[in-house]
Amino acid sequence: MTEPNPTESGARSIRRLTIAVWVLSVLTIVNIGISLFGALFPPAVARRIRISLPEGPVTSSTTTYEDQYVGFHEWPLERQIQKATVIAIARYEKDNGRLKCVISEILKQAPDTKFYYKVGDEYRPSSLYPRDNTRYGDGQIIFFTGSPAFMRYSCSFEGDRIGGLGDMPIDVLRETVRKEK
Repeated sequence: MTEPNPTESGARSIRRLTIAVWVLSVLTIVNIGISLFGALFPPAVARRIRISLPEGPVTSSTTTYEDQYVGFHEWPLERQIQKATVIAIARYEKDNGRLKCVISEILKQAPDTKFYYKVGDEYRPSSLYPRDNTRYGDGQIIFFTGSPAFMRYSCSFEGDRIGGLGDMPIDVLRETVRKEK
């Protein structure tokens, strides 16, 4: 039996290693190129491409559900009320060192809207552990959109005044919602 030549086996190993290094180098360059292309591709060109798409019904691929609610908190109150599928009042209740946010009234619920809370339920996303020297008000007015209802905007109230709505009295909000129905 002949012994393998150590130089041949070393050369073969070096060739394999060289090929592996070249393959990894090419893959790394491709990866960097894709990343740079994504980062440098100007939004204006992307808009031109979207604008040049064929005419037809707007689908989720050209606009998203979320796009229609951009700036919801800045909209006039009447439009917020109109677009909201659920509007709820939630009050804070002290519970073992935290403020539990409990739905106390539903001002509006559009027909056939799936809303998984009822009066008396805790709305956990707005419950909190209070910090010292911080005021949270007595509760929140919460606007939900869609079905199932998704929280879109909330603002706190203290006493009967809603700070995020220009200190509007809660009774005025109730009446405005009633008129918009």
